[in-house]
Amino acid sequence: MRRKAGSALCFGLVLCLEVGALGVTAGQKVNIEGWIVARQGQSLTVRTIANSDITVLLTSYTKVQVPRGLFKIRKTSRQVSELLPGLRINVKGVGDTRSQIIAESVRFYEDDLRTARAIGSGVTTLQSQVAANTQQIAANHESAQQKIAVNRSNIQSNQQQIANLDQRFSDLTQYLVKYKTSVYFAPGSSTLSAAAQEELRRLARETQGKQGYFIQVKGHTDSSGSASFNQDLSMRRAQSVMAYLQESGNVPLTNILTPAAMGEARPNASNGTPQGRATNRRVEVTLLVNRGLADNKVLYSAK
Repeated sequence: MRRKAGSALCFGLVLCLEVGALGVTAGQKVNIEGWIVARQGQSLTVRTIANSDITVLLTSYTKVQVPRGLFKIRKTSRQVSELLPGLRINVKGVGDTRSQIIAESVRFYEDDLRTARAIGSGVTTLQSQVAANTQQIAANHESAQQKIAVNRSNIQSNQQQIANLDQRFSDLTQYLVKYKTSVYFAPGSSTLSAAAQEELRRLARETQGKQGYFIQVKGHTDSSGSASFNQDLSMRRAQSVMAYLQESGNVPLTNILTPAAMGEARPNASNGTPQGRATNRRVEVTLLVNRGLADNKVLYSAK
């Protein structure tokens, strides 16, 4: 079991309850655990185990880490861009004069990051799992009854997980789509064309003067090649877009969510024609803004 047990867990829970009930005083050493429910640049809103929201500030000295090894003693440094809404984290830091936490370190686990990515990208749906299970039953009649029982169990488990995640991350609805576009790629390539670069510059201009925004990047492929190759290719395409936005569009890395690799799973058109395959070789880029700031006409005037 990866979470520490016994007195250490009790101490952590008590500390979370104190933070939620009393706030944080200046200079107070704090160690909390909770979920990111919102992020604006270098500021995180974290919902603690005690169901209280607290602001966590990231600095250039904040260490973002993932525990490694059998006993989770070794740690690997990670990017700030991986701190997604919906991610469960542990924060160590010190309180400031505004009852906020200045983070010294932020830790999370790989499986929690995968969960947060799945929520943000909508990669997995219950319907697709049911369809895959049905195909497996038809392909293997000898163990049909056993597979049906397993499928029913999986469906019930998926339904419970979906219900839990919907409850946990209901605050993610505070973001609105401000701008959405797609850029397209040549077969087997992750190189941005001139047209793609121009479209990304146009999106980057939309971010100028704005606060409280994120850019979501999803890479896709057509059905050519193996599933593993397409998964890798879709990630390389998404990373090309992210790098261009940062280097040529002057978009801070902290405002770009971790790119999602969708492979060939979400086609826009049939892969049976050259035109359809060209449409599917894409990266979808979405500009999301905080609902409260989007409604502020000073920051986001109508165009």
